[in-house]
Amino acid sequence: MAVPGRAYHADSDADDEYERSEFTSPTLPRDEDDDTSPTNSDPPSTEPTPTFDRSNGDKLSPPESMFQWTTGQCADFISSLGLSLYCDKFIENEIVGEALIALKHEELKEMNILSVGHRLTILKGVYDVKVQQEIPVELDHYIPP
Repeated sequence: MAVPGRAYHADSDADDEYERSEFTSPTLPRDEDDDTSPTNSDPPSTEPTPTFDRSNGDKLSPPESMFQWTTGQCADFISSLGLSLYCDKFIENEIVGEALIALKHEELKEMNILSVGHRLTILKGVYDVKVQQEIPVELDHYIPP
């Protein structure tokens, strides 16, 4: 921005240069004999990561058909919906994939899942997997609006 009556000077950015020279990034003190980087960490683990294969683009479900899910996989699915507080209920009630497919509000209430919002989250998540896996949706099953 030009100020009337003043000429432009080539060193008009001097303040910026001064600020840049005064403020430098902090560095960690290093031992001169230490050749390791401060960001070095342990070598990568060879243990498999206990997660679902997400290569199919699905963010919530294991790769197998929902019909084949174990109680543990159903509990993991519930956890992936952000409802891990109900994982034990799914294991205690032996909810496997076939049962998960057929669950309705009434069954979730019987499992003591009292929050309507949580029941809807579960039913919507199950519906999404059914659609993704092309599992037929029965007329009496939950269908989101």
